[in-house]
Amino acid sequence: MNCEWKQTVDKLYCALALDRKIVGIKLLKNSVEFERADAIQLKGPINYCQMVAAAVHGNPIKAKNENFSCRSGARVLGIDPTDQFNSQGEKWAQLGMYKNETVAREVRSGLTYSEEKQYGVLISPIEQMEDFPDVVQIIANPYNCMRIVQGYAYHYGMPKSINMIGNQAICLECTGRPYVVKDMNISLLCIGTRHRAGWRDDEMAVGIPGEQIACVADGLINTINLMENDQKKKAIEEKLKEKSIPFQMRYHYNYYMDC
Repeated sequence: MNCEWKQTVDKLYCALALDRKIVGIKLLKNSVEFERADAIQLKGPINYCQMVAAAVHGNPIKAKNENFSCRSGARVLGIDPTDQFNSQGEKWAQLGMYKNETVAREVRSGLTYSEEKQYGVLISPIEQMEDFPDVVQIIANPYNCMRIVQGYAYHYGMPKSINMIGNQAICLECTGRPYVVKDMNISLLCIGTRHRAGWRDDEMAVGIPGEQIACVADGLINTINLMENDQKKKAIEEKLKEKSIPFQMRYHYNYYMDC
């Protein structure tokens, strides 16, 4: 495993209190990359968000066009760039998701789909990956998502590309958009993935491009003393020691107690 990548993985798991695996997503350009990917190859079609759900439970998945039951995932990722039925939001207008065709068309035109043609995708727990993926995805409660934003802000300042509609959450909001715009995005998830993938009502998601995840992990570590209470610091300190990550923990010290 790439040394910098391993350090990033360790920092993320130490700084956050998660009950699901963090997921890495790697877009595969051709059949050679697809065959080399060390993961379970699906035999039938399922939704992309169900693939991510498999990965958060420790199961690496690889999929190509015919493995996508929900076509939104394949279109968003550039695996199937055609969009014959909803290129102008017409399907959403017919379903009544928006007030009228004008609103539906405006929503569709503002979405970020990958224009790069991809052969397939690898979705895996990050600790099973050898190097930085294209996108890192974290499903967590609001507290942990808050900490991720704080870690991001430590290096990058205010998030500049947050964009959400409560639809196409896992594929668009937390994979496609971070991959294309090269910036973090947050999702409140969508009704489809909550039912299909079984996310809890108190969970949301963050998608972070591979180019940013090392700095986000570093920012998480560097904001522990200011942000966390003593109980959380104790748990984090034990995990940091297990991973031999040096860090000077300061107890009875944080910004909301005037340091």
